[in-house]
Formats: sequence, C-alpha cells, structure tokens
Amino acid sequence: MVTKPSSRYAPRPDPNAPTTGSAKDAFISPSPQAADEMSKLTIRLLKSMHKDVKAAALAEDISVQEWIQEAINQKLASKPAS
Repeated sequence: MVTKPSSRYAPRPDPNAPTTGSAKDAFISPSPQAADEMSKLTIRLLKSMHKDVKAAALAEDISVQEWIQEAINQKLASKPAS
C-alpha cells in the first residue's frame, strides 16, 4: 500500500534527476515549517543495534525516526522531576 507523504515533508527527489554522487543527494529536506520546529541530531550506533531499531520500527509500521522519537519521549517521561 502506497501512502502519501505527510505535508510537513518536502516531496521525494526525482529518481531521474542528475546526481553528484554525494550522500546529500539522498537527503529529503523537511518543509520550512518542519525545519523551524525540529533540529537534526546525528548519532552513532552499533550496526546490530541499528538493525534491531529498523526491525522494531518495521514491526510497528512506523519510520525509524518516529520509533526513535517515541523511545526518547518515553525515556524523558520516566525521568524523575528535578
């Protein structure tokens, strides 16, 4: 089943568009509204953990980003008040 991307994200790049061969070509920029509300975080994971996260997200039928956001929210919610 193909679903339409959320309106907060920019359309996917044209696969037939010229490419520079850079990893940046694969990055899908969020819309200006989403970019204003979000920040970018880069993390390093063991390959085995990354594989497990992908599998867990797939099992829940959500993106890896959504899965990680939910995990962070759960951890922050369980944090004792300072």
